[in-house]
Amino acid sequence: MTYDSRIPWDGVVWKFNDLTYGESLGRTAHHFNWAIAWKPEIEIFETKLLDIDWTMGRTGVLTPVAVFEPVDDGESVITRASLHNLSIMEELFHGTPFKNQEIKIYKANMIIPQIYSTDDVKDMMFYCELPFIDIPKICPICGGATKISCDNDSKTLICDNDMCAGRLINRLDHFAGKKGLDIKGLSKATLGKLIEWGWVSAPADLYNLTQYRDEWIAKPGFGQKSVDRVLQSIEESRQPTLDSFISSIGIPLIGKTISKDLLSYISSYEDFREKAETKWDFTSINGFAYNKANAIWSFDFSEADKVREYMNFTVEEQPQSEKTLDGMSIVITGRLTTYKNRAELQQVIEARGGKVIGSVSKNTTYLINNDNMSNSAKNVAAKKLGIPVLTEEEFSQKFLT
Repeated sequence: MTYDSRIPWDGVVWKFNDLTYGESLGRTAHHFNWAIAWKPEIEIFETKLLDIDWTMGRTGVLTPVAVFEPVDDGESVITRASLHNLSIMEELFHGTPFKNQEIKIYKANMIIPQIYSTDDVKDMMFYCELPFIDIPKICPICGGATKISCDNDSKTLICDNDMCAGRLINRLDHFAGKKGLDIKGLSKATLGKLIEWGWVSAPADLYNLTQYRDEWIAKPGFGQKSVDRVLQSIEESRQPTLDSFISSIGIPLIGKTISKDLLSYISSYEDFREKAETKWDFTSINGFAYNKANAIWSFDFSEADKVREYMNFTVEEQPQSEKTLDGMSIVITGRLTTYKNRAELQQVIEARGGKVIGSVSKNTTYLINNDNMSNSAKNVAAKKLGIPVLTEEEFSQKFLT
């Protein structure tokens, strides 16, 4: 096997080239029987922990980041690695980290620096002379109090100040960034200045910045052209698609892809708000786990509602397909001819109220398979359970026309 060393990789997957034969091999509860994965041994480097930095996300969570003596892996010099949250940090460091503690690091997927292990604190006569790195009780961004939050057995450190500048700037950066409304020219550095000058304390304030135009132009580092370009981009952002707006308001776990998926189930922002408030069962959407649904149910929409007043959605009303598949569970297998791929067919099925599942069981309503005589595991199981097997054309004529 040969590979291009310029392309980062972390393993190889071998599969049978014959899809039908591969599926006939079946699967276990853990893996498919028609593929095998191999990963090379990771390269581990030894270094010393210097300190723990704390970075803030848009929800106020402070993430610990290990800072260590520089490591040169031949491609780059590594000095930092995320520790993700308090639980992971405490597990990696066997409790509390020490300055100058010996640690081992590696690059996950040959790209992302991670802590592999740390030496266990056994010789306390030695380690008691090293300074502990305590969990900060004061937010490094605003100086407000911090608190430890426990959710699903995972501990995180949170700034308890709703008006923390770190939390605000990250929220604004997400709102205006590519994962949000993609407002050109409104960089994180510019947002920091707008906050510092007292002009912006919430996303809705961005749409009132024209009143500061002359004063803004006179500020060092800015000029008429640059300020007007930003103001024009902000004005253009008043006509977003509904899914990009939902993505921009910062609901945890709800990004661009999930927001787009929601469009098949909501007709407007107001409809989405009502479904969130009445705890509509978002888990009925295929692939929508409880934690995503709960993130919507528990989200504070007050800030988003104020921004909505400035919006004129380009896709306010979404066409609602007739729910001809409501309550049905569909399995798709084999090659498709009418649709580009299974994801496209799945989207059509879900828009009509159906649910696409991965395996055939007694709860399956239909199996879609263009090769009715196939000996694949799904085809055999469907026939054994008496589940109807339809081709794409038969399925479309029956439910989609």
